[in-house]
Amino acid sequence: MKIPLVVLRLVNPFVGLLLRSPLHGLMSADVMLITVTGRRSGRRYTMPVSYLRDGDRVRCLTGREMTWWRNLRGGADVTLQLAGEERRGRAEAVVDDADRIERALADFLTRLPRDAVYYEVGLDGAQRPLEADVQRAADHVVPIEIRL
Repeated sequence: MKIPLVVLRLVNPFVGLLLRSPLHGLMSADVMLITVTGRRSGRRYTMPVSYLRDGDRVRCLTGREMTWWRNLRGGADVTLQLAGEERRGRAEAVVDDADRIERALADFLTRLPRDAVYYEVGLDGAQRPLEADVQRAADHVVPIEIRL
């Protein structure tokens, strides 16, 4: 179930308000805001994304059809609204390593299976992503790795 861009453009500002508010705890356990600055335009883009955190490493995914991740090729500074706190980090989009992308997608959906529907990946009876679906979906996903 891909979410139409028009729906994202309507919903994302409200998610952003919630994540910046005292009520952020309703979503901030696994949804954050990432702010990226355009390399050429200098414009700042902020969007909510699901995330996983392991110590000083944060990972998220986005669809290749989105454009903001292109500013992260080769690495770029980002700002995160993470669990109610503003944090700075260095992010990189993973785009040229098919095995790494597939592993990142499988791990992400294993740990956050509710997001499988956004990438059109089915789950087995134990809520693990189906391997064939992950292989197909990996062509349409860009993992983002962030060091805080």
